[in-house]
Amino acid sequence: MEKQGNSDIAAFPELFDGMEQFIAEQTAGLRRTSALLGMFAAGTGGLLFLVLERLA
Repeated sequence: MEKQGNSDIAAFPELFDGMEQFIAEQTAGLRRTSALLGMFAAGTGGLLFLVLERLA
């Protein structure tokens, strides 16, 4: 298989149409998921801390 170069985008722009929007949407979804997981982890960690503190 031939190695693809940077000129492929210039040669076939219709193949890469909408790629920037796709990447932006995927990045936004990843950021949203990361924020939700971070909040969940912080809340669960705080709750676990309180439960273990009462048991000790």
